[in-house]
Amino acid sequence: MSEDNTYESIYVARQPIFDAHNETWGYMMLFRDSEDAKRAIFADDSEATMNLVANLPLCGGLGGNQARLMVHFTPEDIIRGTHHAVPWNNTVVILEEITDPADNLVAALLDLKEEGYELAINNFEGKPGCERLAEMADILIVDIANKASADLDSIMAKSQKLGSPMLIAKRVGSADDLVRAKDAGFPLFHGFFFMHPSTESGRKISSSEVTRLKLFEIIEKEEPDFDSLTPAIEADVAISYRLLNFLNSANFSFATNVTSIRQAIVLTGWKPIRNWLRLIILTDMTPSEKTQELSYLSAHRAKLFETAALGGGYEDESDKLFMLGLFSLLDAMLDTEMKSIVKHLPVDDEIKAALGGEDNRYSLWIELAKAIESSDWDEVGIKAKALNLLPGTVAVSYQHAFTWADSFFAPDTTDEPVQ
Repeated sequence: MSEDNTYESIYVARQPIFDAHNETWGYMMLFRDSEDAKRAIFADDSEATMNLVANLPLCGGLGGNQARLMVHFTPEDIIRGTHHAVPWNNTVVILEEITDPADNLVAALLDLKEEGYELAINNFEGKPGCERLAEMADILIVDIANKASADLDSIMAKSQKLGSPMLIAKRVGSADDLVRAKDAGFPLFHGFFFMHPSTESGRKISSSEVTRLKLFEIIEKEEPDFDSLTPAIEADVAISYRLLNFLNSANFSFATNVTSIRQAIVLTGWKPIRNWLRLIILTDMTPSEKTQELSYLSAHRAKLFETAALGGGYEDESDKLFMLGLFSLLDAMLDTEMKSIVKHLPVDDEIKAALGGEDNRYSLWIELAKAIESSDWDEVGIKAKALNLLPGTVAVSYQHAFTWADSFFAPDTTDEPVQ
């Protein structure tokens, strides 16, 4: 496979859409082009949509078939029937707000809705001449960035005249944005506010959290320490249950049920089981009111870093980089400042410094992950170049990390686990 063909799929990104309870309602599927012609320049938005649709099978998610996948289409795509390439039962077709839409587009949209697809109008503002499409919409997406509360109230009033469409506030980038959106009456939210939590004043790491972090010290020993690991895991009922339930799922094809931690380690092998234990411990530490998205995103970062390291000349640091990615959102997961967390982590000082926001050779990896998650592909190219990573290495690592994280968070899949 050529370098260019390998790299195309990195342009597909999914960003979660949350409801008021921080549950995942669906995913915004995003595509961005790059200024580097070697990275698959597309002539128009329709070609970009075709490539996104072609790569959707790579983009499963925590919500499974219940989560909606929101995909941008051009009017030409809809008239040509490009949306038929994706399933109607969980696909939301996104169309930009258009003034005076052509009759053939309106007819195609009526057929689309008759077939069961949902229609969303992006960047809705209720502009004159756009009523015809807005009245057909099941969902209205509103960009709340740089909009005053009065502007949002005006947009909400216009939407209420259209019946009862669902409303999504997008570009929610802070706790203040979230409050404004909720006050305006939005039920769904899209943005990165969950990565910047408002920290509870004076919150301390609990004793149970410290205990679980100490489990990492056993896992991170250079030589397998079965004698220490087995009782440490068995002493934690929640982690023991989660681990054994996962190992007895369809992801693994053991001839007999796994009934003990020691048996699990022997059957699976130290390195694979160590990575799964890392994730199990981390996700079980996440407060119950938190969405799984943060755990999932941490897992994706960890595997992305590890795989890119193995393919990009950082083999000796692949394990360190896995841990960097795995711990990179702990502050958001535990609602605690990172500086209060890193002292309990079994990582070296440079990793701790990068986690704490200091600039060093590891912080570039976190910046790479953030650029990917923001679909800023130009910035992805800049960070990859700074790390001496080939575009194809980043692309393949990105895909592999999705597959690996999905296999962990969707244990009912029949696919073999990726190690």
